[in-house]
Formats: sequence, C-alpha cells, structure tokens
Amino acid sequence: MVNVQNNVLPDHIRLAAIAAFPTEDWPWWHRYENGKLATVDPARIPLACVMALLELTRACEPANGFYDYDLYGAGLHLMPSGVSLGKHTDATHHPQRPWRRLSSLVYFLDDCEGGELTFNNQKVTPKANTAVTFPVSQIHEVQLAITDRRTLSLFTWELDCGLKNCTSAQFEVK
Repeated sequence: MVNVQNNVLPDHIRLAAIAAFPTEDWPWWHRYENGKLATVDPARIPLACVMALLELTRACEPANGFYDYDLYGAGLHLMPSGVSLGKHTDATHHPQRPWRRLSSLVYFLDDCEGGELTFNNQKVTPKANTAVTFPVSQIHEVQLAITDRRTLSLFTWELDCGLKNCTSAQFEVK
C-alpha cells in the first residue's frame, strides 16, 4: 500500500534543508550509472539536512520496525534533469546486518517538473513537503526528471537473525 502525507515538516526545517542541499558537483555523492546521485557517508550530510531527516522520523513514525539511522541506501538523493529509474523493487535485506527491510520512505523537499514516482496505477507528483511510504516489495519507477528532483529517504527494518549478508534489489532490464 502506498501512503502519501502532505505538509510533513515545518517550513523552517524544510527551507534550511533546501538551502543546505548539496549541488550536483558535491564531491561526496555516490554516482550511479544512470546519473542518480546519493549519499553513502552520513557524516558528510549537511546538518540542516540531518535535522530534516530526524524530523521526518518523528513525522512519519513507522507502523512497525525501526529506522536505520546509519542511512544505508538512504539519506539524500538527487535525480538531475534528464535522469529516470526503470521499474524496480528496493533491496529487501541489509548487506551487513541481519535486517529485513520493511518499507521505503521518499520525501520531496521541493516541487520539480517530471520525476514522478509511479506504482502500477498510481502516480505521485513531486510536491514540496510530501512524504511517500511504500513496502519494499512494491514495484515502482521514477519518470524522467525535467528539473532536478531532490529527496530525503529513510528505510524501516526489522531484525531477522536467519538472514545472511545479502541484498536483493531487482531492476527490470530494458
């Protein structure tokens, strides 16, 4: 089930995160082959963005499980104009800890043109101060971003002692 929440963060926190959000030339981005940029070192995230992520955990309390405050696969994401993501599911297992991912949360800092998050018959337009939560098994894609799409993301996990070190993101091959 896809859940959309509007007006999630106080404006003063959201605006501070927008002002501090790194530009495309920031040296600490992880650069994916398709052009998507993501943080991999939580210590490098600007403090205003960290404050927004923490506030997001209060505003969008998980139904079950816990947030990964180490931000594995989460944190800041930038989809520069001209970038999209094909149909995929998110990774279901943490590669280093015995955790099973329950849900993904994407938070839109500001409006952008394009970059819609699409789930089968539902399309979520990037709208400032909107959070979208969905199960990791939910197939989704990101449409072509016409202008930069800046998001914060968090994942909820549950402890699963039967897991080995593995990951299982599944992307459709085109």
